[in-house]
Amino acid sequence: MPNAITMLKSDHATVKRLLRELDETTERSTKQREALVSQIEREIKMHSQIEEEVFYPAFKAKTENTDAEDLFYEAAEEHHVVDMVLPALKSANPKSHEFGAKAKVLKDLIEHHIREEETQMFAQARQLFSDEQLRELGDLMQARKDAAEAMWSNPLLRPVKKLQGVAHKMMPTKMKTAKATAIAKALPDDMRGGR
Repeated sequence: MPNAITMLKSDHATVKRLLRELDETTERSTKQREALVSQIEREIKMHSQIEEEVFYPAFKAKTENTDAEDLFYEAAEEHHVVDMVLPALKSANPKSHEFGAKAKVLKDLIEHHIREEETQMFAQARQLFSDEQLRELGDLMQARKDAAEAMWSNPLLRPVKKLQGVAHKMMPTKMKTAKATAIAKALPDDMRGGR
């Protein structure tokens, strides 16, 4: 039974490592840059998916009508910005100065997002959820992550995953937050409101 916060922090560490490796590359290492961007995309998309479909709705449900609810909206907006920057990085020429600039912007955005999640949102979540609830959320997130990884790994399903990614990128943040609200309302009573 993984703890939701521990699981998310592990994902954060992986993405930060990959972004550091990308930052250390030069214009001459085009194959390495392309491989790292593919890994980063995969990690970010799977991580965002489990956050947006499991963790964020539960957090939103627990913080509804409180000041802490703003953390949910800010995190959702940051995901949206990453959804715009990542495809721009992927389409940039790995030999160009623009590629390096876009990689730096993505790294800065993600490091800022991680810092806020870990110091503010996760701290709040530890107060709002019991250890058992965090493990239950972790189990749900792990199941969702396993399904997403299977889709990324299966060559027949990869085109479907790419189409989902395009649709997700195009979806306004307002629709994503509405989706999170709907998921939050479907959560068991012990996952919503007070402990």
